[in-house]
Amino acid sequence: MSRCFVITFILFHMLISFSSTANLLISPTRIEFDDRQRVAKVILINSGSEYKTYRLEWQEKIAQAQGGYKTLANNIVNPQALSQMIRMSPSQVRLAPGERQIVKLALRKPKGLVANEYRSHLLLKALPNDEQSSNNAGIGVNVNFILSYSIPIILRQGKLINPEVNIEDIKLVQNEVEQVDSIELLMSRSGKYSSFGKVEAYFTAKSGNKERKVSILNDFSIYPELDQKTLNMSLLKPGMIQPPGILRIMYKGLNKYNKHIFVDKAFAIDENGSATVLLN
Repeated sequence: MSRCFVITFILFHMLISFSSTANLLISPTRIEFDDRQRVAKVILINSGSEYKTYRLEWQEKIAQAQGGYKTLANNIVNPQALSQMIRMSPSQVRLAPGERQIVKLALRKPKGLVANEYRSHLLLKALPNDEQSSNNAGIGVNVNFILSYSIPIILRQGKLINPEVNIEDIKLVQNEVEQVDSIELLMSRSGKYSSFGKVEAYFTAKSGNKERKVSILNDFSIYPELDQKTLNMSLLKPGMIQPPGILRIMYKGLNKYNKHIFVDKAFAIDENGSATVLLN
């Protein structure tokens, strides 16, 4: 058997079993401390069929205007880092199939902490099983997929003041068959704290009078380091928006912002798909 064939076989085998190594359930996927809360818990469940070991550590990340994060290098100081104020226990877990583990996060704020929003990301890194490493060692090719998951841990110090959010621009995006399949939004935010909530889009065709939901995006945030953020919302089904008509975008708060509406704005969409804001 040639070395090239062996390498191909190993990679193929690992790729088809890749989903079985990704079976970690995390709850909640976001934690928000306030002035009174001192302890939070993260529940980890191994929903796979083999033992898995996870190392827990901190990452400092900066949100990007186009989505996603940039991880800061270890030598860069983040003045809004929360990790230095939290004690985590345990810092590594080994879970049998179906086993559950609670990770405790204890907040210890320094005296005179300035009112601001502080954030760090809790990284859960899957370590390779010893059995997999030893089985691959004799073949001459040792490939390990190291999976990682991270969740934001946030402290809003001081009186919570809702940030101001607005929709600065909106575009309809078409697919290759000229059907509208997504909505691109340019969102703006001002204030000391981040926004967090659910974005929903509704469309009313000019030929009808019934508004229907065409898109939804859960867990959308604009963090304090951003004044603007681009959001792309895929339609529930391509072609649900057929201009002309009225497109309404609503950003509803969740968690600490529950029942708060950040923005509820309607746009007139003409035959060409161009949008004009409608004044309330």
